[in-house]
Amino acid sequence: MIIYSAPRASRAFFGVLLTALFTLSAVVAAHAQEPAPPPAASPRKPLTVVTRTITPFVIEKNGRLAGYSIELWGRVVREARLPFDPDTGYKVVENVTQMLDELRSGRANAGVAAVSITSEREKAIDFSYPFKESGLQILTKEQPGSSFSKIVGGLFKGDILWLLGGLFIVLLLNSHIIWFLERKKNAESFPEGYVAGIWEAVWWSICTIITGGCENKAPLGVAGRLTAIVWMLAGAALFTYITATITSAMTVDTLNSDIQSVADLKSRKWSVGTLSGSTAQAFLERQGLTVTTYPDVEAACAALADDKVKAVIYDAPMLLYYAKNNPDKQLGVVGELFEKQSYGIGVPQGSPYRKEITRAILALREQGFFEELENKYFGTGIGGATVAAK
Repeated sequence: MIIYSAPRASRAFFGVLLTALFTLSAVVAAHAQEPAPPPAASPRKPLTVVTRTITPFVIEKNGRLAGYSIELWGRVVREARLPFDPDTGYKVVENVTQMLDELRSGRANAGVAAVSITSEREKAIDFSYPFKESGLQILTKEQPGSSFSKIVGGLFKGDILWLLGGLFIVLLLNSHIIWFLERKKNAESFPEGYVAGIWEAVWWSICTIITGGCENKAPLGVAGRLTAIVWMLAGAALFTYITATITSAMTVDTLNSDIQSVADLKSRKWSVGTLSGSTAQAFLERQGLTVTTYPDVEAACAALADDKVKAVIYDAPMLLYYAKNNPDKQLGVVGELFEKQSYGIGVPQGSPYRKEITRAILALREQGFFEELENKYFGTGIGGATVAAK
């Protein structure tokens, strides 16, 4: 019995050992087949944003940047969670051409200021969804002369003369009707004699549309009273409309009345100022105008104030802002908006950030953020957070 028990014990021991080794190898193999955990995502490189000073979109004061576009970009960064450091991420250049070069070369990841979206620029860079609609407008210098002469001059404009003439004809017609209806039964107020009667009827008609009635005169007959009611309503409305039209026309005439359009400048061969490399410069040169370019709005407006150019043509928001905040210069915009355009945030072609920026702009529009910006910078004045200018 002892002779056979040893081999059986050895076989049992080796069986257990082989089973343990097999189990261990299976565990190791299974562990080796498990997928390795993904590497930790590396943080995105901080963005470089190229910009330029252009009031009120980008304003530099004491080494800090502020303005409409700077505040917008700050909100875009937060909305899209973009990797951007406001203390080191801005690169300020002198003009739009340099901004486009920075984006085209890839030295900047985004361009933020007031850059118009054009087909020519789209060939070199990409743009986000537009964040502001704009257009060109004319800034002129107020004409010398007294306010009285401007008012009198405004009254003798063609459109105003037609309105005044129409009012006079309607007034005479109503005066004849009320005199004809009242002359026999109300001779005390409207004498039967033609000259005296019409004179009193005209006086009554004027008093009625201005003050709502005449103290010592009133129609007595039914037809006369019905005519008076119609005249009070229609005459008052007509008088109000004409008064508003004349006031509006004379307000415009406090500016340079001989310039209302690009055609006026072109026909007189006057020199106009604008900013170098702008869409306004390209437009004016296509129109065949004599163009003098300046580095910024302030320089162009200074040239206008010094009579070096007859007008400045540039983006309406900048001109309106300048005229509003520099009343001592006696400058103002005239005419209608033309060559309408949109501002966007520029990025290099194929940039992965374009969609992120566009989505952020659309989200901010839905949140009402742009109404706040418009009121802040073009309504109640300028303010807001500032960031370092590098």
